[in-house]
Amino acid sequence: MRKNIHHFLHLWIYIIFIGLIFSGCGDKQNKKWLRIYGGVIGGSFSQFAGGIDQIVKHSELDLKISVVASAGSIENTRRVNKEPNTLGVVFASESSLGYHGQEIFAEEGAKTNIRMVTLLYFAYGQFSTLENSNVHKFEDIVGKKIACGAPGSGTAQTLERLARSAGIWDNFKPIYRGGTAGAQELQDGQVKGFLWLVSVPNSAIIELTAIKSIRMLDLDTPAKKYGFYEKYPFYFSGSLPEGAYEGKVEPVKTILMPTVLIANKAIPEETIYAILKHVYAPEGHQTMLQTNQAAADMTIENAPRAFVIPLHSGAYKFWSEQGVEIPARAMPVD
Repeated sequence: MRKNIHHFLHLWIYIIFIGLIFSGCGDKQNKKWLRIYGGVIGGSFSQFAGGIDQIVKHSELDLKISVVASAGSIENTRRVNKEPNTLGVVFASESSLGYHGQEIFAEEGAKTNIRMVTLLYFAYGQFSTLENSNVHKFEDIVGKKIACGAPGSGTAQTLERLARSAGIWDNFKPIYRGGTAGAQELQDGQVKGFLWLVSVPNSAIIELTAIKSIRMLDLDTPAKKYGFYEKYPFYFSGSLPEGAYEGKVEPVKTILMPTVLIANKAIPEETIYAILKHVYAPEGHQTMLQTNQAAADMTIENAPRAFVIPLHSGAYKFWSEQGVEIPARAMPVD
């Protein structure tokens, strides 16, 4: 009798153990797994991707997001188009050019699987040079080495677009370094200028101003002079905010670019809708602001300025509920 009871207890424990294993597997299978592509260390892309991950982690127990580093906007556009369960931080330029298969995406074809989700912030074209350098206007980069972001980044493409508009693209040497690496190149005298299309203030430039006296170039004047805004309507004219670097950098006119979150169209509508609900909730927006002050740009009023390609169905549902007037180019196609 005792032997039978002992056997029964072992059998019962085994059944419970197997049940727990399968239960755990079920939880794992029910959990939605997404990737969000950010950017290089020291850049705003990675910070915003991390902020979204942090919000989702505390708000959606059945949703898990992994933040993945990347070279930037162009790579993220390609990856989000190719990989079903992905989101990416990109410049509005790459979302538009990618979706329509233009410029750098022309040979490989249109990225028709990407969809717009939201504006994250406005990136400022911040062209730094040392205070004592002989680079005073954009055209002075001729014959010089200029750090311009990692290969495949929106920063590198921005420099090429502006330089081609000015007719000087083949007359200087681009050095593909971004973030802290690009700032270090300028600090060490390896380059004469460093362009970084990023939010204000930026940690890499803050560190640079702590060691060197720098100036920033006016990029708005050459952009207007050479028809840049007409050719590339996803850029805006603007100015570096007053006090952006605690008075260490004089405000200048420059070019602005909306930075956006895109998603693969295969992500379920309810998932994108839930992410937006949490990110734009008061506590979610506060988390984004703590991650990067540039999240102050994430307002209902600003959002439509970034809608340059069709919205994801979940984003369309969210923005429609907010009373946002959706531009014709952003109407859902799914």
